[in-house]
Amino acid sequence: MKIPLTPLDPWIASRLAKEFPWREAGEKSIRIKDRSEIERAQEHLLSRTVEHAFLHSPFYRDRLGFVKGVPFNQLPFTFPQDLAESALRFLTVSQSKVRRIVTLNTSGTSAPSKRIFFTEEDLKATEDFFMYGMSTFTPSGSKVIVFMEGSFPDSIGQILKRALKRLGCETLVFGLIRNPTEAIWAINDHHPNIVVGLSAQIARIAGKTTHKPDFVLLSADMAPFSIRHRIEKLWECTTFNHYGLTETGWGCAVECRARQGCHVRELDVYVEIVDENGQVLPDGKWGEIVVTTLGRMSFPLIRYRTGDEGRILQDVCPCGSPLKRIEILGRLPRKGAGGVPLRLYDVEDALWRLPWIEDFKVSLQNTGDITEKLSFTIAVAEGKQEYVDKAAEVLRQVPGVPRNIIVKKVSLSSFRHQSPKMDWED
Repeated sequence: MKIPLTPLDPWIASRLAKEFPWREAGEKSIRIKDRSEIERAQEHLLSRTVEHAFLHSPFYRDRLGFVKGVPFNQLPFTFPQDLAESALRFLTVSQSKVRRIVTLNTSGTSAPSKRIFFTEEDLKATEDFFMYGMSTFTPSGSKVIVFMEGSFPDSIGQILKRALKRLGCETLVFGLIRNPTEAIWAINDHHPNIVVGLSAQIARIAGKTTHKPDFVLLSADMAPFSIRHRIEKLWECTTFNHYGLTETGWGCAVECRARQGCHVRELDVYVEIVDENGQVLPDGKWGEIVVTTLGRMSFPLIRYRTGDEGRILQDVCPCGSPLKRIEILGRLPRKGAGGVPLRLYDVEDALWRLPWIEDFKVSLQNTGDITEKLSFTIAVAEGKQEYVDKAAEVLRQVPGVPRNIIVKKVSLSSFRHQSPKMDWED
């Protein structure tokens, strides 16, 4: 069966034809010719972004002031702490042009909050990406339910709703799932073809509804193989993964029908993978994801270190698009028992393989050396409390997890009002 081309490809091809002068006048290619065309456009966009940031952003005027002419891959990095300490200094426009400000925590509960600014143009660019990305598996006229933040006019749920309206879809923005029972009722009442939400929250309700969706988009959280398999088995559906950051305008990369890595919106986000020393790694190697925003001229980010572990895939996607694809494991590993890397991804993958696990939370305590104390709070299916010890034994088999972990059992109801689990809880 032939894999259809990702809808991002013709979208980006049309932008190349419209925005870049080296294409022949009047040329309207319906797909990208090859990678050289993208790379030429990115070289232009990177140069424009750096120059604009240096001229108009007080933060980058200071950060880049002494590195003019330096190759891009040698420019200094931007860190989450920079946003926490100097967010206003990133702005290149008047605050009167800002339409939305998002405040979010950096990794760990004690770290200072970051503030991200969006203009109307920024939000429109996100809406465009959402529309083309969702069209991968969303036919016109579909019913969609969105379990994402949606209480504000320019929240991610409302932007997605506007994008889906352009596809002729009927969309219910439910909001984050704080009460699974209410979410189950909403699905049974709305009968959506498509469900969008955080992987752990969707896993809580999958298989418990009388209505079954056809497709599920997992976003804003890790989606290890085991949780995708659980959702697909219980709902007899197909899952797709999306990788995005608030810093990139929420959208960054999304899977096509091949489901072999997420295609990057390469005219808006430039992706690098670096090692622990900040050296750029070749495609195929795992490292930290670093992003540069190419279209957000009001709030540019240059070589922003995300703290996420991923890699750029080497081969061409089965769908035939030359757009780069990334695989993401989630937050960067920490040193665990015996100095072995400890990945939250591996922990989640192991726990979601246990069919009687309903939810869990991880707490990590630094002890001053490479050995860290781990605590797990686990909610198990009713009548299965005796399996908590079995869960502890499974966890001890995960690389980097120490033998002396603490596992607590709780009732399902205690998880109903928890914030989404995005990272290690320090």
